[in-house]
Amino acid sequence: MLVLHKECLLCSILPKRKHADTGKGRKRVLVVVLAACLCGCGRQEPAQDIVEEVPLFWEIHTTQELLEGDYLLYYVNCAGTQMEGQGLYQSSADQAYGADAGTGKMWGYQPKEYMEAVADTSGEGVMGSRWEIQEGASYDAEETGFYYDFELPQGEYEVTVGFYNPFSARTVCVDLEGNREVDSLKILKYKLTEAVATTEVTDGSLQVKVYNPDRGSDAMKDPILSYITVKAVPVYDEALLGQYLEQMAVPSGEEGRYTASSYQVYQEKREEALGLAAGEGQPAEYRKACEELKEAYGELEEIKVYGTFQVGKRWTDDEGNLIQAHGGQVQRIPVRDAATGEMVEKWWWVGEDKSAGYRGGIRAYSSDDLYNWHSEGIVMRNVDSREQLEEDPYFQELYGDYTEEQLDNVYACLSSQTAVIERPKMLYNQKTDMYVIWFHADGPTQYSDSNYAAASAGVAVSRTPNGPFRFIDRYRLNTCPKDQEDFYPQSKGMARDMNLFVDEDGTAYIIYSSEENLTLYISRLNEEYTYLATDPEEAVYGEDFIRLFPGAQREAPALFVRDGSYYLMTSGCTGWSPNQARYYRADSVLGEWENCGDPCVGDDKLTTFDSQSTCIFLADEDKGTYIYMGDRWNSEDLTNSRYIWLPVEFQEDGSMYLHYQEEWSLESPTP
Repeated sequence: MLVLHKECLLCSILPKRKHADTGKGRKRVLVVVLAACLCGCGRQEPAQDIVEEVPLFWEIHTTQELLEGDYLLYYVNCAGTQMEGQGLYQSSADQAYGADAGTGKMWGYQPKEYMEAVADTSGEGVMGSRWEIQEGASYDAEETGFYYDFELPQGEYEVTVGFYNPFSARTVCVDLEGNREVDSLKILKYKLTEAVATTEVTDGSLQVKVYNPDRGSDAMKDPILSYITVKAVPVYDEALLGQYLEQMAVPSGEEGRYTASSYQVYQEKREEALGLAAGEGQPAEYRKACEELKEAYGELEEIKVYGTFQVGKRWTDDEGNLIQAHGGQVQRIPVRDAATGEMVEKWWWVGEDKSAGYRGGIRAYSSDDLYNWHSEGIVMRNVDSREQLEEDPYFQELYGDYTEEQLDNVYACLSSQTAVIERPKMLYNQKTDMYVIWFHADGPTQYSDSNYAAASAGVAVSRTPNGPFRFIDRYRLNTCPKDQEDFYPQSKGMARDMNLFVDEDGTAYIIYSSEENLTLYISRLNEEYTYLATDPEEAVYGEDFIRLFPGAQREAPALFVRDGSYYLMTSGCTGWSPNQARYYRADSVLGEWENCGDPCVGDDKLTTFDSQSTCIFLADEDKGTYIYMGDRWNSEDLTNSRYIWLPVEFQEDGSMYLHYQEEWSLESPTP
């Protein structure tokens, strides 16, 4: 009812509410409407009483509907336009108070002259925008702030209010339904701060107020507001747990879609929930069971099937586990089929197992298409203790005929506490029908506690490519001839970052960093591929080995042959950090190598596209497709280091190039 005084041109209706119980769990709202004049005279006249019933939340929504939406009713990106999460009652990111265009629900902010929408490029999503107080605005300690109203049925709600990136530390308070629920919450620069509180709504509308009564005269302590979420708080009981179990069930026969580890956690939480549902529990127990089941169900990880190379992305095997084959090598080799006993060719990938961090053994994977890989397990294990070599059946079978001195050496070289095992590469020797792995074998010595004191090349052998590989020894290799300048004469024969190469005539070579990583060497191996062709004391320079780029400090060598030309790609020495690549060409392995510069096109940061070379191999002989393999090391979390696989391009003159691609396939290797 509108009352207009003769003196006035405008007036407004101001509702005042009080509640009356109507039974059956509902409450009705008795609305006494007072007509107030806006001319300033202050006169009010009572109009008519309006009685309206506010429904209970759980009477108008099904549990299934709420579960699917995670009980989220509003997710407001304050002052923003992009939806971060879809609340059941909203169809826009934010709005002034009024009817939602999509849902019809009444919600939004109360517009104030002092409110200013601010975009923030330092944040993303709901942290990319916020409300601020306009500079120079008059500030009232109790009244100036941000006001939101949300239409809601009767019920209990969890309200989360988020704040991101003020210019200086300040506090904020949050009132819900007129009650101080968050008092003097401190927020800091570039730090996401959230406040969570629960409140009961009985009158059909939730009022939220964000302000800072302690702001004083310091405008740098003005309140800000980034986002608000409103969730229904369910009644946790046996019935709700039953709904969770029904809604979050994996259909029979689909268990294999998920990784074994994630499904095991889910199954454990489901069994616990089933046990509770069969008995009697307290609300807190039901809530814990519901939340844990929901978390485990949400974290079920599907096993991914790949059809492209997704460069630098998370790459999992056919059981859904992260591939752990860093610093490794891929090649197509003959493998004996377990079912038929016949030799078949498969792609084989060996590399460093970083699942436990810096120290680990050597793991292998097999594949038919280069995209999808099956773990063949740890093919050469670390040793946890000296006693394990004589007590563990696995090691007893491998080293049962070793002397005490040899076992001491195995432990020193493969110890899980001290050994460094890097850059493993594998060869198949047709003459001996043996698989041979060489690797950078390092660790402390009796003279030094350094992780890289041994600076040696280790070798192990097996009759199968999936092991177990029997460690033979680690060696220092060739040394600088007396008529050449040795860049690190105090430690002869060092061998660190390394690779292997078999020429078309079957001759095998080991390529490695020496002289404290200042000089690369290429040395010929014996016919068994288990040691140098000639002892270092008798080796002839130019026939048994050569030194490359003395003093240039190159590592991470990757050697391959194409159309009669030999290519060698290397990196600089900057620890775990990537650097600029360089490649070389020669007419023979032990010949003269020409520096051809950086092969990376468009690599503006000069970091080999944030990677370090480890292998280049022929992936498709018919198309002549070669693949560059690199590691994108994560020094803070080596387990989560990534792989960079890119197609290698060649010009008519044999020049080699790499272009970065986010995703590519063997069917279309170039952009």
